[in-house]
Amino acid sequence: MRQAYRLFIIILMAFVALSASSIHAQSVQETIRALNHPVYGEITAAMEQGELSESEAILEKFYLAYDPDQLSDRFSHSDTPAPVKCLVPLLQEFRSAEQRLPASTIREIEEMTAMPESTTYEEYLSPSGNFRFFYETEGVNGVPLDDTNNSGIPDYVEAAAFAADSSYRYQVEEAGFREFLRSQPYEIYFQNLNFYGATFESGSTTFIRVHNNFLGFPPNTHPEGDQIGALYVTIAHEIKHAIQFATNRWQGQAGSFNWIEMDATLMEEVVFPDVNDYYNYIREDFDSVNPNFQSIFGRPGNPTPGAYWHVTWMIYFYEQYGIEFWVDVWDQLVEDRTRPFFTAIQNSLDREGLRLELEHINSHMWHMSSGPDYSGSDFGFSDRENYPTPSFSGQTFNALPDSITNFSLRSFAATYYRATPQGTGLGQPLIKLNSEQPGVAIGVVGHFRDGTTDQQIVLNPGSNSQSLQTTWDWSDLTEITIAVVNTNRDGMSDYTLKLDSAAAEEDLIAQNYPNPFRNQTRIEYSISEPSNVRIDLYDSIGRRVATLVDERKEAGFHNVEFDGRGFASGVYHYRIITDRTALSKKMLLIR
Repeated sequence: MRQAYRLFIIILMAFVALSASSIHAQSVQETIRALNHPVYGEITAAMEQGELSESEAILEKFYLAYDPDQLSDRFSHSDTPAPVKCLVPLLQEFRSAEQRLPASTIREIEEMTAMPESTTYEEYLSPSGNFRFFYETEGVNGVPLDDTNNSGIPDYVEAAAFAADSSYRYQVEEAGFREFLRSQPYEIYFQNLNFYGATFESGSTTFIRVHNNFLGFPPNTHPEGDQIGALYVTIAHEIKHAIQFATNRWQGQAGSFNWIEMDATLMEEVVFPDVNDYYNYIREDFDSVNPNFQSIFGRPGNPTPGAYWHVTWMIYFYEQYGIEFWVDVWDQLVEDRTRPFFTAIQNSLDREGLRLELEHINSHMWHMSSGPDYSGSDFGFSDRENYPTPSFSGQTFNALPDSITNFSLRSFAATYYRATPQGTGLGQPLIKLNSEQPGVAIGVVGHFRDGTTDQQIVLNPGSNSQSLQTTWDWSDLTEITIAVVNTNRDGMSDYTLKLDSAAAEEDLIAQNYPNPFRNQTRIEYSISEPSNVRIDLYDSIGRRVATLVDERKEAGFHNVEFDGRGFASGVYHYRIITDRTALSKKMLLIR
């Protein structure tokens, strides 16, 4: 394997580090700028303008990644770090253009991407026997030589072995992801790379390279320091890439850069939660350094998936449904490597009676409820206080009624709004949305004066109009936040959004939503005056099977959740009785 010559980097881990010549001189912000490298854009623009041939442009891009000293003067910027974030798009560009390139260009690129050879490797077998590490103790690729336990093996190498054994034990043996040890022991090499690490394809298996010291890399929160933290998450990340390759050979939609990097970055957090290197991908201040960097928090208008900076979208499902959810998603790709990843996700949700569209809305509501401003909230991510404050790029509603018109929203993206109306003492928030096409939804979080929150969602997939009459009183609220979400996976949509205040004028009960439903559904009702309220549920032959509400209610809009688990499929009737009214509607429970 060490003699392999024509091996190209398939996956490069999350975050770009610095070259050996400049690594100590670069600031964290300069490193951050490398995430979306502006020089690639300059090179592409020069080619499109006829100033470079396709062959010259591709070579310049590889020089940027492998040998910045060879860059043309016009692309060499003293304030721009040399490395790039990920070579997957570049390798794809090279492969698609290979038939048109001169043999000399192909040969030069192959030489740059070839596997380095060494006759000075030392070897170490991890305690589990599953991993063999190849390392050097001298030269540019030498690892730190500290050996505090006098084992004869550098501490750095032993730490890497611990990370590999831990990652394998959790991801494969405990969680149940696909076995990837095609040959044992699996090989991991240390090298002074321009990257955190890389997973290489070699026939039917893979091997991994990681950085030899991680000096000068961006900070993390690991108690043993940034170097060990970076080493741990790099190995967890790259082992997940090896699992992905064993699952579907990085084919189909699930093999795209966006999905596989989101997935491998998730494993960093799951296996080593005390490192939090992924904070570097989602931090709000990235935008001040590189306007093109866009996390869900900073740019909810960017569609998911979005590689490293959208890892929190996958963390949402992990925190809601456990790692078993993602294991089930990836298991589907064993039998069908090209199955669309969203389809696999929906299949896993179907088994729980859930819908991807509603989960996507709730995910945006979690993102919208993160950051220091909401650190005291009882809703959202477990680590929300360390996440960025979301970008409320939509206008703030300060008076009622108010509206925005002709706003465009990309597919599977969102816009966040705040509403803090002044002097609104009576009534309850009423939100109306009209969209160019069905599938645009509303998710609302109410922030109350007592520090609690409540959430409401409305999505009628077959309608261009959505109306959400909340059950909250303005006098109890400090603010409400609104996520307008385009749940269509294809196609933009224009929409208008109106915020108003409403008071109940009569006793009414609304159609439950969703309907039909599998597990839970919500019933909304209004009471025009304080009244005794009873809501009963009856089966298809008229037997009362549950009482959902039986108490005195104040005037206004209210709701009640019904959990249908434990009930048989079929048609049910629900009936509200107040001091003035008796009304009935029916619902359909399906399995």
